[in-house]
Amino acid sequence: MMAFQNNVALYQAPGREGNFASCNDAFAVVPPLGGCYRAGKEGIVMSRFAWRDASNAGLVNNTGTGEIVGFVRNERTALVNWDKMTVMTIPQGQAVSAYKTGDFWVKSATATTIGQKVYAKLADGTIETDEAGETKAGFIETPFKVMTAAAVGEIFIMSSRS
Repeated sequence: MMAFQNNVALYQAPGREGNFASCNDAFAVVPPLGGCYRAGKEGIVMSRFAWRDASNAGLVNNTGTGEIVGFVRNERTALVNWDKMTVMTIPQGQAVSAYKTGDFWVKSATATTIGQKVYAKLADGTIETDEAGETKAGFIETPFKVMTAAAVGEIFIMSSRS
């Protein structure tokens, strides 16, 4: 069964969630075991932050504690199932690139203001924004900043450069 189109936009989106937002350099983190990182037991959702798996440094997950490994870019590596309209999950064991620097199109659960810092939710790697140095329960401050203003759920540019 094929899903039917259920909305029409009047204007093109300025970018695609999780994709590069500029031609500036972006650097992926080198895995400790060489080769590439792999998605952990639950798979990993693109356009979210990732942490190293506590039991295997070569695996990454959208959950964790402490410093992030990086941002998981939308590299179109998810498997599209017949019953799903959109899929952003890279299945367990598949290759994953985690970026520590770059400019990316992302969505936030909060409205964004230029200059705010990007925070990663420890429970699922999703994004919220706030002023630098804030203590947000369940979140960790990332090296990324907000470069364009957006309402909740709209895409905006985050950058590791100021």
